[in-house]
Amino acid sequence: MHDRNRRKFLSLGVKTLCGAGLAMGASPWHTLTNTARADSVSNDYRALVCIYLEGGMDGFSLLVPDADAEYSEYTNSRRHLSVGRSDLISLPMRNSNTVSAGLHPQCASISNLYNEGRLAFVANVGTLIEPTTREQFESRSVRLPSQLFSHSDQEIQWQQLQGQTSTTEGWGALAARELAKDQERDYLTSVSLSGANYWQASSEQRPFSVRSSGLVQYAGMSDGTEWQQPRVDSFRHINNQNYSHAFMQAYADLQSRAGDITSELGAVLADQPDPATPLPPANQLAEQLRMVARLIAAQPVLGMRRQIFYVSMDGWDVHDNQNKNQPYLFQQLADAMAYFQSSVDELGMGDQVTTFTASDFGRSLTSNGDGTDHGWGNHHMVMGSAVEGGDIYGRIPRMSTDGPDAVRNGRIVPTLSASQYAATVLRWAGLNDGSLNNILPDLGNFSQQDLGFLRA
Repeated sequence: MHDRNRRKFLSLGVKTLCGAGLAMGASPWHTLTNTARADSVSNDYRALVCIYLEGGMDGFSLLVPDADAEYSEYTNSRRHLSVGRSDLISLPMRNSNTVSAGLHPQCASISNLYNEGRLAFVANVGTLIEPTTREQFESRSVRLPSQLFSHSDQEIQWQQLQGQTSTTEGWGALAARELAKDQERDYLTSVSLSGANYWQASSEQRPFSVRSSGLVQYAGMSDGTEWQQPRVDSFRHINNQNYSHAFMQAYADLQSRAGDITSELGAVLADQPDPATPLPPANQLAEQLRMVARLIAAQPVLGMRRQIFYVSMDGWDVHDNQNKNQPYLFQQLADAMAYFQSSVDELGMGDQVTTFTASDFGRSLTSNGDGTDHGWGNHHMVMGSAVEGGDIYGRIPRMSTDGPDAVRNGRIVPTLSASQYAATVLRWAGLNDGSLNNILPDLGNFSQQDLGFLRA
């Protein structure tokens, strides 16, 4: 092959691999037209959906203590950023180990899910290596995550949970490797609707990337289009050559495989209509979740048993204009979650799909004048019919800047580890204790390794 043609081939190859979302799984390609064992697959299907809230979602405005003394502490710390007590949505709860709390008023669309027992809150979760108190933090007598309060570092910490070190693999990727072992189409075990991320990152297998609008197609290469068909034929001809150079042969094989995946998976998705539930307007998170619902609907045809999905929503770094921007963010999040749960319910798979939130960290209790700064502990949500919902798990911390739970300008020390949170959702997906301890190396530092918010 001439140097010029080789450069063009390699350049197009890189774009094709990225566009097709090709995951480099170890299993050979099995065409999607093979008949799947639909009944057994459908009965044994479970999916985890991670909603990652980029920038540090303010869980202390999402869930607010509403008892007299605790609310007074909260308003003294938050001042003009406080959510009005009379505006909070009351949340009945069974947990007697924490104070009562109310939900932000812009999250009304998920309050019914909570009342129906299909949504739970997990209080004060964060990146802990071992149980940590305020005194231990201040004396540095315990191991702490590296670069606390830094966006980039804590995003990696949350999505990898490898202690003080940064590795090349996220806990979602490590889990997917285990879950993919018995699946024909291992490359569809881990699917991202938001591109590359640390949670699904792995040296062995990348997530299969899909856009909200569908599969990324080969640019300018549509079968049957008169002016593009010669380009399609030429590309296939190049891929079908026998190359003496091992790298070039492997690359050509990957191109062919990517093309097969794109065209055949596209045909399967074309048979999956959008959910009947109306899509919330101008809601990019809901659009991502709509595609997740379509992919889940296709699992009997695809023969999938276990899948993990990643979607994301940005805008949560509310250093400025918090009172203006945060209500909008909460409404977008709540509307998208309610939409997705309704879409999954349409499929009759409400108890086979569990959705959970994650974020870099929580926010500081104190105001910087117009917003809040980077914190540590945070409140999160878990949703689905397998959730033991209608309750708050863990303990809502004291919302006082000089209280027992706060350090450094009102940053809350977590009382639950993100490793415990992750272990609970992964155990539901089917991973055993041995696998969990390999995926989450700090899990053994915590006596309670299942937080109990999911049924077996």
